[in-house]
Amino acid sequence: MKREAFVDVVSQPMFDVPYAALLLARDVAYPDLRPEPYLAQLDELSRAAGAAMPPSSGAAERAVALATFLAADAGFQGNIVAYADPRNSFLNDVLEQRQGIPITLSIVYVAVARRLGLDASGVGLPGHFIAGVQAGAERVLLDPFHGGVRLSPADCQRLVQETVGYDGPLDPVWLEPAPPQAILLRMLNNLRMVYLQVGDWQQALVVLKKLREMQPEEPAHLRDIGLIHYHHGTLYAAAHYLEAYLEHDPDSPAAMAIRQNLTADFSRWARQN
Repeated sequence: MKREAFVDVVSQPMFDVPYAALLLARDVAYPDLRPEPYLAQLDELSRAAGAAMPPSSGAAERAVALATFLAADAGFQGNIVAYADPRNSFLNDVLEQRQGIPITLSIVYVAVARRLGLDASGVGLPGHFIAGVQAGAERVLLDPFHGGVRLSPADCQRLVQETVGYDGPLDPVWLEPAPPQAILLRMLNNLRMVYLQVGDWQQALVVLKKLREMQPEEPAHLRDIGLIHYHHGTLYAAAHYLEAYLEHDPDSPAAMAIRQNLTADFSRWARQN
């Protein structure tokens, strides 16, 4: 089968999120990964879940039953002990280890739910990703990270407060289905933060270049790639990216700080080379 490029998939208006997530895992950490066996795992999960569903149940009941099946029977759970492990962001690892972070567990839920004919989607609450199922006029909200528990809007507001500290009212926009591009961007930003926190500059660069593939016009990616090269000591590459950033966003506070703090270093380096 043709080795499809991540950028070609995510540049489409709509795409299969699990497939794109597996391509992301391949490009960032698992160069020999084949998506097909993991997509087959999702197919098998849907068959097993469908067999366990109560007969003649409505969409809301099926949505809740699926959440219970994935948590209790299939064993998917939130990785609370090692939340920052990058493997929690790779769908192949999540399917193999049956644990992950909110966004990857929600991707599993939505993928299985759609295979069962449910109108499921990811829901990008600030700080905590969940899953939603439209059941007629009713919106069923579920938290795959916390055992698939069903959420009320008040529960969602509490989750936002606990994760990002926001104590205002819940914005109804937060409960709308997340577009595929937003889901992949969020996954990449999660990985970027994980790698930066542990000082894995090389992997952080790989992730940032994936972000640039999705957002080629976003100057912040040029800035971040340049600063990582600077801290890593690869000054030629740092100068290339930071000069490009200054051209794209010359009046930003970050641009002024770069000029004030890094220009002297680059001048010294240029004189030595």
